[in-house]
Amino acid sequence: MMATNNQLNIETTRAELLKTYPGCRVKVAEDKREMVAEVSDKFAVAVIKRSIPHFHLKTKEIYRLTRGTLCVARASQGHVLQVGESIVIEPGQIHYARAIGEPAWVEVETDPPWPATDHFIIE
Repeated sequence: MMATNNQLNIETTRAELLKTYPGCRVKVAEDKREMVAEVSDKFAVAVIKRSIPHFHLKTKEIYRLTRGTLCVARASQGHVLQVGESIVIEPGQIHYARAIGEPAWVEVETDPPWPATDHFIIE
């Protein structure tokens, strides 16, 4: 499957995630603009072209950019992350992100462990 300009190359990205993080569970967003490799219950790697606005009631997230450039909107403020930079997203803060150019790779640490039931999409 050929990726469009706004989508990820699913097969290539999945293979790289599985090679880099053996045993992880890879999930692909419906719009194919974001993939998440769940490494443990408190650590994941997100590959983002663009994510959709959402929030968590209980989960705090720490994003650390490992590849690319990422624009993050958090609580109505914009931030541009470069490789090695981090941002903390507190519970209740609406947030989303968009890569500039190639998809961005983000390590995501969560506290407490992130459950799927604590993910609320803003429509």
